[in-house]
Formats: sequence, C-alpha cells, structure tokens
Amino acid sequence: MDASRLAGPAVVNLWASWCGPCRKEMPILAEAAERNPDIRFVGINTQDRPEAAADFLASTGVGYPQLVDVDGVVLNDTRVPGLPVTLALDPDGNVVDRVIGEASTEELAKLLDSLTRPE
Repeated sequence: MDASRLAGPAVVNLWASWCGPCRKEMPILAEAAERNPDIRFVGINTQDRPEAAADFLASTGVGYPQLVDVDGVVLNDTRVPGLPVTLALDPDGNVVDRVIGEASTEELAKLLDSLTRPE
C-alpha cells in the first residue's frame, strides 16, 4: 500500500479478528472515528479469513472503511512483528506517530493530537 494515497490526516489501524488486543481496541477506535469527523479512519484487516473479519466487524458496528491485506504486506512494511498497529498519517501520507500493540484511550488521544495540533 502506498500510504501517500491515503489523504490525511488519517488514522490507519492494522488488525485481525483472531487478535485479542485488536478486538479490545476496536470499540475505542470506532468511538474516536465518530468523534473526529475531520480525521479519516481506515482499518486494514491483516492475515485474516475474510468471513471471520466480516463477522467481527458486523458485531462491533465499526463504520469506517476497511481494506484487506491477506498476505500481511502492509504489516511487513511497518517493520513491526505483530498486531495491532495504529498509524497517524499527516496530509501528505507520512507516518507522524504510531502505537504498537493495543491502543489505550490515552494513547489514541495522543495519536489524534499529533494530527490536529497546528504546525
């Protein structure tokens, strides 16, 4: 994935339905997406079965767009060994902050702040 194709500011979350921490943080991300309409949220379902991912998303009510990366190409590009990973992208698609592992409410607030503070 070419991150520059994602017009920022954006929050990109790499997740999978089999990942416990991903499942725990998903409601926090969904709530943040609703509260921050000026920031684009995108999920990337990673190395997962499409049916399992679709069932999980349906049960959570997540409304932001989702991409699928069955082979884990994006995860490999982040050079992070596992999921979840949450990235903050500036308007040019550059990664300006990230959370590796389950994002807490406080960590997500800091990530969002990195996108909304004046330059």
